[in-house]
Amino acid sequence: MTKKERDAQSRDQLLYTMLCALIKRNDGEIRITESEMDSVTRYDNIAIYYDKKSQEVLITNHLVDNYGSDEIH
Repeated sequence: MTKKERDAQSRDQLLYTMLCALIKRNDGEIRITESEMDSVTRYDNIAIYYDKKSQEVLITNHLVDNYGSDEIH
């Protein structure tokens, strides 16, 4: 995928792409238990940042102070 193709993705497509990349990184499988799923509430959020220097996406469940990156979503 090129940068142009990444930039053209909708939010849903971008999240799908990131999930696929994480699954590939983890030898093609990520297992999530029922208790892990049940622990997620409507109050849980994620934040997505892009670090231009390292060219990495940071996905976190808390705000990042002084990360030095541009928030993308």
